[in-house]
Amino acid sequence: MKIRGLLPDSVFFILFFLLSLAVSMAGWRVDSLLFLDKEENMLFSLPMACGQRFTTVYIHSVELTPVEDEYMVKDGAIWSWQERVKSSNAGMPFLKPERGKYIKSGDWMIFQGGRIRWERYHLRVGGERFGRNRLIIEPFGGADLYRVFPGERLTVTAKSAPLLFSRGIGVEKIYPAAGL
Repeated sequence: MKIRGLLPDSVFFILFFLLSLAVSMAGWRVDSLLFLDKEENMLFSLPMACGQRFTTVYIHSVELTPVEDEYMVKDGAIWSWQERVKSSNAGMPFLKPERGKYIKSGDWMIFQGGRIRWERYHLRVGGERFGRNRLIIEPFGGADLYRVFPGERLTVTAKSAPLLFSRGIGVEKIYPAAGL
């Protein structure tokens, strides 16, 4: 109480507000998308805004048709948002997700929703002929993974950490040649 008597109420309020803000921001959870190499070394980590999506694009090895898988990072996990395909033959989706929907839109068949969640998954990167894997993270753009990591198995995972222990802005680490 002695401190409060020495400071005007407005200064006391501002100091209390700033201290409260600092404490709450330190504990605020931040989701990040991580790509790891086969030895589990981090290639890059990118903070993801709530609802921000990323897309992996590749050419299916049997059908030789493009496939686009769209994901979201939420609560330290990867959630499948939708998959877009141009055919439903060998190894391709053909059923509406149990808790999702099927949309036919122009050339694309879209399988949306389904509440599929992963802690991590493996992305096998092809080459110039098969795969032609791309990663698209809006608003940052895309990168040709098949040029940087041909034939590699990458692990895609997510983490949720307090802002105090996470880089809230920018890329935490990036592989020198990734071009992302």
